[in-house]
Amino acid sequence: MGMREELLTHWIEALGNVSFPVSSKESVYSGLPKGAAGNMTVGGLVVCNVGELFEKFLKPSDFPINSAEELVLLIFDRAGI
Repeated sequence: MGMREELLTHWIEALGNVSFPVSSKESVYSGLPKGAAGNMTVGGLVVCNVGELFEKFLKPSDFPINSAEELVLLIFDRAGI
């Protein structure tokens, strides 16, 4: 499994408690244990802050987002991952 696929799997799992479809960033935050203050980690290493990541890569026009995979792929594509 490549790095992109591994990150995709990890981040989709991290979004497991989010009720999709979502209509805003706040809808995603409400399904995360620490909301916008949470961090995405890989192997115990903090990769980024969720709130900062979403502010940088998500636009209001992106919503609604129908699945965790759609959300993560949108961010990955914009981040060049």
